[in-house]
Amino acid sequence: MLKPRKPLVSLSLLILIFVGMTTFWNPLTAAETNDGNWRIVNYWSEWCAPCRVEIPIFNELSVRLAKSNVMVVGVNFDEDPMELTLEIAAKMGIEFTVLSQEEVDLLALKLPDVLPTTYLLSPSNKVVAKLIGQQSEQDILDALTLQGLTPLTD
Repeated sequence: MLKPRKPLVSLSLLILIFVGMTTFWNPLTAAETNDGNWRIVNYWSEWCAPCRVEIPIFNELSVRLAKSNVMVVGVNFDEDPMELTLEIAAKMGIEFTVLSQEEVDLLALKLPDVLPTTYLLSPSNKVVAKLIGQQSEQDILDALTLQGLTPLTD
């Protein structure tokens, strides 16, 4: 009797590749880390319940802030390989850009001690705010306002 073999690539990963990885992963270069944009960097993990609650908030903010100089990006706390990270991100409904570990290294961020953790980085990649624990949309907007930003929101 033949046993079914496990596919080499999961269906969700194939769909992600077919649709185009640019939705989740637009690789940063060293030059782009100094592009004049502020960054909201959210550390998440699939096992973190508060992280799951925040995902729709960051999805919404990534759309609402798209016309401003504020980017929303996510980092997989577990430092999984990028293919697995993208697969997990798709399963979790993450629609904002997800960074690879190499890209996180360009930003010189250290792994946080607590999840979820969200950093606000200035255009020079300086951490200007560290938000620990589950955040609301208003918490994030308040952190931006404290830095003198009035982000465009649709």
